[in-house]
Amino acid sequence: MRRLPASGSRGVKRMAALLPLLILVAAPAMAGEFRLFLEGEAGVRNDGQYSQGSQGDRLLQTGDQAVGRAGLNLQLSYHRERLDFAMGYSPAYERGFDHPQQLSGLTHRLDFGLMGDLSRQLKLSVRELLFSSPTRDLYAPAQADANVAPRQGDQLVHNLNVELDDAVSRRVAIRAGVSQGVRMYRGSGLADSRELLGRLGASFELERGRQAELSADAGRYDYGDLGDASVRTVGVAWATGLGKSSRLRLEGGAYSVDSRRRVQPLPGQPGQPGQPGEPVLASSSDHGWRGGLQLARDQRLFHWTLGLSHDVSPGAGLGRAAKADSAFLGLSTTSVGRRLTLALDANGSRQRDVSSRLGTIGTNNQLGTDGALTEYAAGTASASWSFGPAFRVLGGYSRIWQRSRVEPFPNLSYGRYFLNLAFRIFSTGETPRLPERLGEPTHEEPDAQ
Repeated sequence: MRRLPASGSRGVKRMAALLPLLILVAAPAMAGEFRLFLEGEAGVRNDGQYSQGSQGDRLLQTGDQAVGRAGLNLQLSYHRERLDFAMGYSPAYERGFDHPQQLSGLTHRLDFGLMGDLSRQLKLSVRELLFSSPTRDLYAPAQADANVAPRQGDQLVHNLNVELDDAVSRRVAIRAGVSQGVRMYRGSGLADSRELLGRLGASFELERGRQAELSADAGRYDYGDLGDASVRTVGVAWATGLGKSSRLRLEGGAYSVDSRRRVQPLPGQPGQPGQPGEPVLASSSDHGWRGGLQLARDQRLFHWTLGLSHDVSPGAGLGRAAKADSAFLGLSTTSVGRRLTLALDANGSRQRDVSSRLGTIGTNNQLGTDGALTEYAAGTASASWSFGPAFRVLGGYSRIWQRSRVEPFPNLSYGRYFLNLAFRIFSTGETPRLPERLGEPTHEEPDAQ
């Protein structure tokens, strides 16, 4: 079994140490509302022609990849007057039936959120997302800048955001925060990246349910020996409620990036120092616009979310800053006595070079100034049926598509089937709140899962 990178092991260890601490802190606090749900899962999936890829002009294909899976699904939330936190954690062991020595390992997914009042005016919020997998499980949090499918599955995606909100008046609040992110790959030839950003902003309560925001970020993307980039962004946003169960947020702004990239110029490229084959450090600056839209509607038996964004990002696996376009749509509904849940979600992303000059140094591609480096799309339809006092069956189908014009990303087009049986181990009786829903009104009712 391949091992995760050292930072991935540290992240998993920290996550494991955090879990019992959260339970010990929350359980004795009888003044608050503690919800816990724990279930075991066992199932199988078929990855179809995931291994297909191109070698020159020839398409390579292998047989279907069948994978067995066993794991846990933990959800918990805690609420009291000045504190809210929620967490979802799912470890799972996966093993390939045909090639277990090449396709086996432990996958982790963590989604954590916390909101607390440090004083009457000062509020703290924390959000952390982690996904690590040594197998070919391609699921990643939807909040990631862009999705890509490496030739191998070993990867780590981690994002942490900490923010302080100081209410200087009833209608004005000052915000300061820091965020860090890591993307690491192993054995796939993709470039690792780290990002660290500082944030300062202000929010203005225009009227009940409507809010305006101003923000400015500054930070750095680090690609190790491949180079780095300094990035600055500014933005203005407007958010409003649409009735009791809907929320709309619009954002727009600009970015500026100063990039340095270590490249090997091709023979005959004018204006490049050094001899062919000798790496040089190329510099470039670029600026552009950024924006986003989020629209969500949440009702007791129906929920949907839509998100669109265009922004600068560290570049997933590219080793340089990129312009990332992404879209997400999720629909879910519960019926038949709240025992049947149907869900449909789709997401897509595209990465392009921030600087057209850096994008052509040392390459043979003819992308032009707006050529896409990677394009990824995935859609999933699933159904979950609860039967008996503590059992649930989940099944579905996913379609994944990817096109790439740079190495070492593969071209993909395949379907995935999955079927899981889940059995409840423990529940406090009510559904825990989701980390992304903290601070929002809820329409949930007591539910025995």
